[in-house]
Amino acid sequence: MYDASYCSTMSIRAEVHPTGLVVEQATQVLIREARRRQRRRRLIVLGGLFTLAMTGWFVATTTSINGSSHLARPTNHPVPSHPVVAAGQFGGWWHFHTVVVSIQPNGDGSVSWPGPLGPGQSEATATPARAEMRVTSVDGAHATALIAGSTEPSSVPDGPVQLRVTSQDLLYIVPESRTAVSPFDPISYGPEGLCGPKAAALTVSQQVAAGINCGA
Repeated sequence: MYDASYCSTMSIRAEVHPTGLVVEQATQVLIREARRRQRRRRLIVLGGLFTLAMTGWFVATTTSINGSSHLARPTNHPVPSHPVVAAGQFGGWWHFHTVVVSIQPNGDGSVSWPGPLGPGQSEATATPARAEMRVTSVDGAHATALIAGSTEPSSVPDGPVQLRVTSQDLLYIVPESRTAVSPFDPISYGPEGLCGPKAAALTVSQQVAAGINCGA
């Protein structure tokens, strides 16, 4: 016998089954889409964090480099210059025989004297020794000066010297460090000192009468 109710139930089940499958598939699609969106958001967040980190690193590095270069940049300090001291009456050309002292009006000067004598040489033919002289202070007929760059320190060492000018136009130089033989020592080169232009202009007889000897 044919059961109509049975056939009707089977038809309903057959119709219901595909609908459930579609719903399940749609759910899976939605889940997968949600996961993709979640991964996308994570990637966006990570990308933003990475960008911020790189920006901070770049700023910190730039600041460090600029700061280091600023600290390392040398400061241009002005080169110290010696004070200019007017030489006054000490300025001029002074000499005794082959010893010559030249002092400019601004206090800068130089000294030359016979160097060590070689075989067959005299003071006139010996190679001159040299040094720089700079007047550092002047007080009337007295002054102080500084010898520097001496090529023969055994006779004229670097260092301070005392200067004195007499009314006869003679210049006396007394080094602070004395040596056995010095062009400024009256025992070695005569007690008359170094002649200035006025003393050197005197005739030999006039020099003798005044007790001056400017040398040949």
